[in-house]
Amino acid sequence: MISYDDGQLHVTLTRKTGLTKLARLLEAEAALGIHDSATVTYKCRNGALRQVMSVETLAEMVKREADAIKQLRLERAVKVVM
Repeated sequence: MISYDDGQLHVTLTRKTGLTKLARLLEAEAALGIHDSATVTYKCRNGALRQVMSVETLAEMVKREADAIKQLRLERAVKVVM
């Protein structure tokens, strides 16, 4: 989820976040250059981790994670078929 508050970009990640769509939104945000940094909050069962990072770095990280999840799903599908 992406939100804006007082000119600051906030991104909240949970295990159910749609990473592919989020990656596209962050890449567009980085290309526009409106915000330099974003506050990222990763919520999990044990609490939350908060970090400030550049929008470009965050976009690359989310894209890599989305690609890794897609690859894992393909590998699982191949195992089921075999």
